Amino acid sequence: MYAYISGKVTETGINYVIIETGGVGYEIFTNTNALSKLDKDHAKLYTYFVVKEDEQSLYGFYTQQEKDMFKKLISISGVGPKVAMSVLTTMTASELAAAIISSDVNAFSPVSGVGKKTAERIILELREKVSSDSILDDIGGPSASSPELEAVNALVSLGYKRSEALKAITSVKNLGDTTEDLILLALKRLG
Repeated sequence: MYAYISGKVTETGINYVIIETGGVGYEIFTNTNALSKLDKDHAKLYTYFVVKEDEQSLYGFYTQQEKDMFKKLISISGVGPKVAMSVLTTMTASELAAAIISSDVNAFSPVSGVGKKTAERIILELREKVSSDSILDDIGGPSASSPELEAVNALVSLGYKRSEALKAITSVKNLGDTTEDLILLALKRLG
């Protein structure tokens, strides 16, 4: 119903923000990632409107990729909006995609409300719906010559699965600047 809402931030809480636009204040449930990046004078959140029997809520995301991942998560039986938001509060969209692609059940252990069975269901049901491009989008939308993409391709040429390489590079992307640094750091993680 609402693709996005933009306006002035009038109030924030632990898991919500109120954005005023056109004289109306919209309470939008969001995650700490989005809260930390919002510009108070002109904020924009991609939104998803959830209607239940006893509640109507807006959920907001800083990027379209987060919103898309949220929609995929809530399509799974037993994963509601609050659990999906908890996942996206603990993990970025690319970390979630990497965990799904590499079938890493342990990546979900810090997520409140997600046990081993739910993590396995998420991985099983989303494996076909999540592509490695989801990870690359969050790495920073790499061009054909970005250090992250070059490092992923180098690891694949060394014999690692693309999903393993993507996960390793995602986990070390903030620790190195050059392709060589990223490859060495990722090899230590893989090793």
